[in-house]
Amino acid sequence: MSTSSPSPAPKKPVVVASGMSKREIIIAVIIAVAVIGFLAFAIVHMGSGKSGNLISGVVTGRSSTGDRETLLDVSTKGVKSKTADTGYTLKVFVKEKNRTYDVIVERDVWEKKKDGDTLEFLRPPSEQE
Repeated sequence: MSTSSPSPAPKKPVVVASGMSKREIIIAVIIAVAVIGFLAFAIVHMGSGKSGNLISGVVTGRSSTGDRETLLDVSTKGVKSKTADTGYTLKVFVKEKNRTYDVIVERDVWEKKKDGDTLEFLRPPSEQE
């Protein structure tokens, strides 16, 4: 006589985390959305801090002394020098300030900009916000 024994009951799956209520899940989702939103806001507004120090005006004059400046970099490896054209300035009138600024520019910018062109530049350090 062959009797068949009942098959063993299946084992319950192992639970890694205890059960979470709906309230806990909603709180976790709200926190995750807030953190991701904060990161997205920070990335979007990362470079906008200095924009208040940029002003633009109209070129009203040009001058050139042709001077060159030598920058020396002294380190333990020796002395290195770089030469920069610093003798080029543009007179830029800013209507909002009712003021003309002398802006030092590189040679290629000096050659491209003519009277009446607009130029955007960084405020002088003494006026930065």
